[in-house]
Amino acid sequence: MLGKLVRFIRSGDASLTRQHPLLARVITTVGTDIGEANDFAKLLLPAINSAIEYFDRQMASIPAAQTLSGELFAAAAGVSTLFPEADELGRTLGRSLAVKETLPDLIQNGHDEIYALLGLRIRPDNESAPVFADHTLHSLGTTESHSKEILRLAAFDRLVRNFAEHVEKLRRKERLLKLEWEWNLQHDVAKTIDNGGNPEYVYAAKELTPDNLLRGLISWLNKPESFFRLEASQVSMPGNTAVGASSRKPVELPLLHCSDRRQWLVCFVRFSASEGAQALQRETHTHRYIFI
Repeated sequence: MLGKLVRFIRSGDASLTRQHPLLARVITTVGTDIGEANDFAKLLLPAINSAIEYFDRQMASIPAAQTLSGELFAAAAGVSTLFPEADELGRTLGRSLAVKETLPDLIQNGHDEIYALLGLRIRPDNESAPVFADHTLHSLGTTESHSKEILRLAAFDRLVRNFAEHVEKLRRKERLLKLEWEWNLQHDVAKTIDNGGNPEYVYAAKELTPDNLLRGLISWLNKPESFFRLEASQVSMPGNTAVGASSRKPVELPLLHCSDRRQWLVCFVRFSASEGAQALQRETHTHRYIFI
């Protein structure tokens, strides 16, 4: 869907822009007022396009899907080297909230191989080789590109929701300190300072006009790295190398920064739908998630 969005935006067909699904998502999330801004679609679509292209560039650094399989664990092949034991691989499938929420529908629709984003963290008490923990799946799809599309949409939705929450905070309190409200601070109250005992305020009645809402959202869309970015971690997948790399360099796991206070090393994986279903049946405590 988002691939179609980029082609749609570039087509320049202004007569259909208000029918675009992401514009509808913005209005649903932020409120109908923003849709009344002057040149709403004309101004917002380029900012959406820019954010989506940014998300695509970021996701290009995530290693390609590798097989997640209990049967292959003994061979220490690929992603299996990230797990301390085979049982932990099963717990990842059975305890990930995204698997519980998504896998049944994918199976019902006849899909037998599932792709997903795998997130993991390093135990803080480790002093030598990394020991990985908290293995969690997100963005289940039917192909790697489908999984990326779901992740991309999750990042976009989170940015817009955070903006809507920021707006609602001013609407609820009716006024905020100007430095607390400034669009580029994005909830960072710690940056709010007392202005010599004479604080400057912004007021909801004046600030929350359709045109101001649109300008604010565009400024957030122009800084998507504040909500989603991948950075080099210098942590490589043990016992694995980049496919086709002449230098046989280890595959590095990038570090994901998002709305989750935890930071996740990530890669894409694929696994058997039946193996995932069996893991769900074994595990009754589903609690692992990545808050994009």
